[in-house]
Amino acid sequence: MSLKHVYNSSDGLVLKSLQGAVTLNPSLRLHAPSKTVYVHPPSSNTQVSVISGGGAGHEPAHASYTGYGMLAASVSGDIFASPSAKQITQTLRLAAAFPGSTNTDTSAAGIEDPSNPLPSKNKKDILVIINNYTGDRLNFGLAIEKAKSNGLEVGSIVVADDVSLLHSPAAKVVGPRGLAGNILVCKVMGALAERGTGLKRMKEVGDAVVGNLASIGVGLEHCHVPGRETTKGNISMMESTECELGLGLHNEPGAEKKRLDDPEKLIGEMVEKIIRSRGEDDSFVRKEDETVLFVNNLGGMSQLEMGAILTDVVDRLSRSEINPSRIYLSSFMTSLNAPGFSLSLLNVSNIYRALPSGRGDLDVLQLLDDPTDALSWTGTRKYWPSEGLRDYTREEQETSQVLALSSDEVHNPNTSLDDATEKVEKGFWRGADISPEAVKRGIIRACQMVLEAEKDMTQFDTIAGDGDCGETFAVGAKAVLSAIDKNEVIVNEMSPASLVQAIGDLLEENMGGTIGALFAIYFAAWSTSLKLAFQQLPTSNNNTAITETLRFTPIQALDSLSHHTPAKPGDRTIIDALQPFCIALRDGKGINEAAKEAREGASRTRGMEARLGRAVYVGSGGEEGSSETDSGVGSGSGKTLRRELPPDPGAWGVAAIVEGFRAGFVGEV
Repeated sequence: MSLKHVYNSSDGLVLKSLQGAVTLNPSLRLHAPSKTVYVHPPSSNTQVSVISGGGAGHEPAHASYTGYGMLAASVSGDIFASPSAKQITQTLRLAAAFPGSTNTDTSAAGIEDPSNPLPSKNKKDILVIINNYTGDRLNFGLAIEKAKSNGLEVGSIVVADDVSLLHSPAAKVVGPRGLAGNILVCKVMGALAERGTGLKRMKEVGDAVVGNLASIGVGLEHCHVPGRETTKGNISMMESTECELGLGLHNEPGAEKKRLDDPEKLIGEMVEKIIRSRGEDDSFVRKEDETVLFVNNLGGMSQLEMGAILTDVVDRLSRSEINPSRIYLSSFMTSLNAPGFSLSLLNVSNIYRALPSGRGDLDVLQLLDDPTDALSWTGTRKYWPSEGLRDYTREEQETSQVLALSSDEVHNPNTSLDDATEKVEKGFWRGADISPEAVKRGIIRACQMVLEAEKDMTQFDTIAGDGDCGETFAVGAKAVLSAIDKNEVIVNEMSPASLVQAIGDLLEENMGGTIGALFAIYFAAWSTSLKLAFQQLPTSNNNTAITETLRFTPIQALDSLSHHTPAKPGDRTIIDALQPFCIALRDGKGINEAAKEAREGASRTRGMEARLGRAVYVGSGGEEGSSETDSGVGSGSGKTLRRELPPDPGAWGVAAIVEGFRAGFVGEV
């Protein structure tokens, strides 16, 4: 690998790169604090804003795919690190704030003058395209749940197109990784949005596209991160005669290392894995199916070789009677300076067959051909004029105004969800046979029991993980206790929804890592479920109706959480304790029995082998400290012998929480 860089530090590098992308396209704006690039003025044709993003280091993804006809906004993390939920929340606000009405004059002074508020009566729906990495899934998931809680309509599709490890046991749990096929999905969805398609149909088409997309990559050497120290002991070099099939976008180990002596044979194996990705007896492509070939340079290959690679790929496909209707070749989604490439095949005919509501007038090839201003899409593009020098100060003022306006409107009491919340806040504790003091005691005792269990959780996690689980739980518990002590959380002045959201915000801000993200998503979804449930209550509330409403919301929140993590009971995660608790409440068993079920669920994880975690694909895969690379959510590594494993520390912590809440709520010391 090349270790030389013009910029020998990554400090400030991502923002400079994003500014470069914006400089090249007059219709783009940059919100530097959130590293969000977005289109301005907005398209007047769309009902739905399509957004995507991920860690930096994959340029031109995704800033240079932001433009009319493709992404409405994109967000970047640091190098190989997922953007935070707070960043993504800003991106969602910028995307949703635009009206998109056909009568909006985007050249009018009302939009161009920063002193006037931007019109945003009709917030757009949002479709989020997420690559299948745990950091991305959880952080985008948390931002989505918070946006829904604030009344926005948000859908998501997860790109999981890597077939190199498709049939491994671990991949069957968490799904394949996301590769460069993501960019094809962004183009199809962006063009569909530009045609005025609604969110429900876009989600349906997006799922069909992802389900009929297959990719595989190969690396000749690892990439190098600018500013990262490289010593003999901390870097893995390939032999000059080998390559790695399935090498990940972040240097994660691939499926196998192979001799690099016959390029046609290598390409043939890659094509064969794509064709047979649905099973040995079932080809991914039927005879006469329409297909799209997408060849991606990972950043360090010469154009000379890429042209030769394309020739060999097309030749190999033709021998299987596959003749792509569209062919693309470029550096679409890179891995810094990695010498390597990936192949993607999209089965267009299968997309039509997979649509539940039928093809209708959908034409995927035409969507790929539709014009876009996105700088790095290699296809037709619209003409965009630029008059004179750009006023970047003015553009920053526009961005601030959009965010300020959207923030005001998110909490507008005229929205249906906030109406429900206001109604509950004014009379919930009077109408319900529940004492706010009992709830407060329950929360305090739950935090205290977490602190009492910290030592056990730390011990369990030291054996089966990295030893920080107990400390992480303790930090969250202390933050909640502090907020109550300082009257930042006043139970009897808050509705259940606002109370749950406030606690979720505290956990998000104070608990690090995967466990903090999981709790934050769950509490955000629970808050939304409570708002919606109380909105549907009859006008004449009674104690029975309120109790019935409350007991169904935890399981609804758990269902929302399941959209953002593959964890299921038996995977040795917090779900092993949380699901039995939620089911018991749903079934009307009450808090005493629900707490008992949670403890039994946590105890069942003793000796259970972890099926999720950083090493889910191979060995110890992934770069240390790179939150974007993980693909699981387990709190243990699963390497210790099954009989020696203690209970899962995360599940143990959940049991402590619910047992503590029960004890405080019923008045036990």
